Amino acid sequence: MLKLKFGISLSLAVLLLMPNIAQTRPSIQQFNSNQEAVFEFLADDMEYSESKVLGKGNATIINLDYFVTANEATYDTQNGEITLSGNVNAYKGNALYLKAQKVKIKMQQDYSFLEPFYLQDSMSGLWIDAKSAQYDKNVYQTQDSTISTCSVNNPIWQLKVSKSQYDVNQEWLSVWNPRFCIYEMPVLYFPYLSFSLGYKRKSGLLYPKIGHSNDDGFLFSQPIFIAPQDWWDMTFAPQVRTKRGAGFYNEFRLIDDKDEILWANLGYFGDTNSYQNTYDLENQEHFGFQLKYERKDLLTKTQNYFYEDGIYADIAQVKDIDYFRLTDEDARRLADLQGSLLTSRLNYFLKSEADYVGVYGRYYSDLDKTSNAETLQTLPQVQYHRQIDKLFLDNLYYSFDYQAKNFTRPIGYRAVQQEAQLPIIYTQSLLDDFVNISASPVFYATQINYSNVKQGHIEDGRYITQHYQFKANSDLVKQYENFGHTLNLETLYILPGFDDQKGDFQGFFTLPGHRQELHFNGSQYFYDLNHTLWLSHRIKQPFYLEDKHRVGELENEIQYFYNYEWSFLSSIFYSHQKARISEATHQLRYDGEYLKASFGHFFRDSFAGIDWNRGRFGKANYLMAGFDKEFENIDIFASAGYDYKERYFKTWQVGFETSIRCFSFGVKYVSEIYPMLTTRGAEARDDKYVLFTIKFIPLLSSDVKMGN
Repeated sequence: MLKLKFGISLSLAVLLLMPNIAQTRPSIQQFNSNQEAVFEFLADDMEYSESKVLGKGNATIINLDYFVTANEATYDTQNGEITLSGNVNAYKGNALYLKAQKVKIKMQQDYSFLEPFYLQDSMSGLWIDAKSAQYDKNVYQTQDSTISTCSVNNPIWQLKVSKSQYDVNQEWLSVWNPRFCIYEMPVLYFPYLSFSLGYKRKSGLLYPKIGHSNDDGFLFSQPIFIAPQDWWDMTFAPQVRTKRGAGFYNEFRLIDDKDEILWANLGYFGDTNSYQNTYDLENQEHFGFQLKYERKDLLTKTQNYFYEDGIYADIAQVKDIDYFRLTDEDARRLADLQGSLLTSRLNYFLKSEADYVGVYGRYYSDLDKTSNAETLQTLPQVQYHRQIDKLFLDNLYYSFDYQAKNFTRPIGYRAVQQEAQLPIIYTQSLLDDFVNISASPVFYATQINYSNVKQGHIEDGRYITQHYQFKANSDLVKQYENFGHTLNLETLYILPGFDDQKGDFQGFFTLPGHRQELHFNGSQYFYDLNHTLWLSHRIKQPFYLEDKHRVGELENEIQYFYNYEWSFLSSIFYSHQKARISEATHQLRYDGEYLKASFGHFFRDSFAGIDWNRGRFGKANYLMAGFDKEFENIDIFASAGYDYKERYFKTWQVGFETSIRCFSFGVKYVSEIYPMLTTRGAEARDDKYVLFTIKFIPLLSSDVKMGN
């Protein structure tokens, strides 16, 4: 911001420089103790009378990074006051910053009086127009002023205030009795408003969220931003829904000494008795907690034996799925939510040149269920891994891995699994290093101990095996005239040796080395001459040679990048057993400068194997499409998700938004089907609403939601 600060110590000298040649303009300069010019007064003509210097014609005051021009200026050297009059313009950089007809500056007191007054912030575009203003110690004070970011001649919106105060250092504007007007028509009145014009974090009120729906009634949420220190802040947002109830969410952010951010969110919402009874909800209270944090080198130092460690936390515990609809949008976006399955993870590891130690925890919440008491959780899992190292001979290596997993839940059996694996690996390169082969006897043992077995009988399990793994792989790279190509081919064969198995092993336990397996894996990548990827292809095919169904699922993925705008993805899992596709994803995307469009397809059959680690459970049949087109002053968009098996739209929306510098207006019609947890379990609920978005930049942004 412009700082009209001309305060100078008594040691400064005033020098009148007369022109030596016709082209030189008369000027007065002031220097500090280091002989640096901090103030300069120039004009086409200068007259000196007693203690006053009068500059006429293009009078200019230059101070540090700004300058002020006027028709004429008078500098009183005795009382340190300078008066500029006639078309006074202040510039900062190359931008006009302040306009007035008369400016009085008391240099020693850092005080000035301006009339009429015009001030514009170059960052936000906000301007203040007043009949007069006083500037004292970096604070502007005005009476009967107008504030807006629109065109000065005919602003779409404006604040008419009886009094305003702007602190230059704090970049903070306070106004009294503001009347919010659309053009000249008053719309809203506030006794007092205060807001920041800068980008420095400050505590205060954020834009409110205002809406309406037939189900929830009038919605009002007023976020309060609290930033007491540079390294943490929080946003507390109480909300009320007149037909449903009230609650809050509290978002917390902390930055550590490694510039990593810890993010946490805590929320609560309570429904009224009538709302719960109307929709037969399982829960009257909806609350949750989320935390995300990731960091390396938490405790270790490079000179220690363990030179690297790290922590990863992604924790989310919520009462039900409705919590994500009632809290901030970031809560759902940052949650590991696949369908109705919410996953929490907490991992920590220590690493050295030879050893690796990890402690992991994983917790699942199926939000379609009224209770997850029977869901098996992994709390905790402990791992020790000895890194691969030489053993006696060249090309002979070994590694060791030990893991202990605690599978627990309140209702149903629990289990503790311990497993250890010791491979001895011999490797050899063939054909001038074009092919690498390895042979490895693998010693493996696991022990399962069950507890909390109340019905039936489950016997503790024990499994010991010694089997063999034979691997051959090739990594090839070749540069052609117009492109580059890399190819990786790998074959893995598993041959059982001996094994000893006793007791029971429930379905989620896997026993390696008990059958012959053959795995073929391949990947290839094509690059242009600038080393930009334009095609990738990965394929996997396992064979289980001793099973009834010997051929496993075929995995095939292709990504094609036609250019920086067009891309295509195809991922297919094919079941030879069922002779049909078990899961498939296809997506075509266009990301242009003014147009973004996509068309996609996702399919998962009911027989597809459940894999919670990658969110694979339950059938799905969706077509997805959307586009967003930007024109000069308007942006139109639409999207849809269609279940082509059940023949209904899961979600679709269409709308537009138009904006200019100071004003934005948008309309969006949305139809969506979302789950709600009732006393009978999760049930689909259909919601349709119109959303109006109005923004008076940078003062007010609100969403008005109308449902049917």
